[in-house]
Amino acid sequence: MKPLYWIAIGLAVVVFTAAPDDKYDVSEVLGCLLVLVGYVRLVRAAPDLPLRLTLGYLAVLSLIVAAVLSPPDARAWLDDADPAVVWASSLPALGFQAALCHALGTRAREARARSGWWWFVAETAILVSLVANVLYNGAGWQWLYGVGTVGLAGVLLVIALCALLGSAPWAGAEPAESEPSGDLSP
Repeated sequence: MKPLYWIAIGLAVVVFTAAPDDKYDVSEVLGCLLVLVGYVRLVRAAPDLPLRLTLGYLAVLSLIVAAVLSPPDARAWLDDADPAVVWASSLPALGFQAALCHALGTRAREARARSGWWWFVAETAILVSLVANVLYNGAGWQWLYGVGTVGLAGVLLVIALCALLGSAPWAGAEPAESEPSGDLSP
């Protein structure tokens, strides 16, 4: 399977599933693990990927945070915590997605792919939501209420882009094998 397909499936599992309050959140850990597998496959397929090291650290850190916050008691504590702690717990995953958007947008632009600018739109949406949440919660700028949902739109756009553009050669997909020429000689 192509690297970005792994990432799309992992992000979809994280975004669209939730564990009951009294059970471990295995889906979040599984989703982060799938994203990590996709990242490893992407780096192997595209060794010149920009921000490789940063993406690796953020993918591993996202998996660790998901594992630490998967027990029901940890999630209950996070629900009662300060909004800054909740925001901080989402930083590795959102940082990975923003860095991935930047790296893939850069590769798409270098390959002169017309769809490359969509990666930068998703990156901007995620970064705007991160800054807006800080200003809303920390500075008390109440007029920014709801701007954080722009980040969700950015994440959904990342999932869609990974699914739709995952077969592009600049996105780490192996080129399709050519048709046999009909010559059966060895």
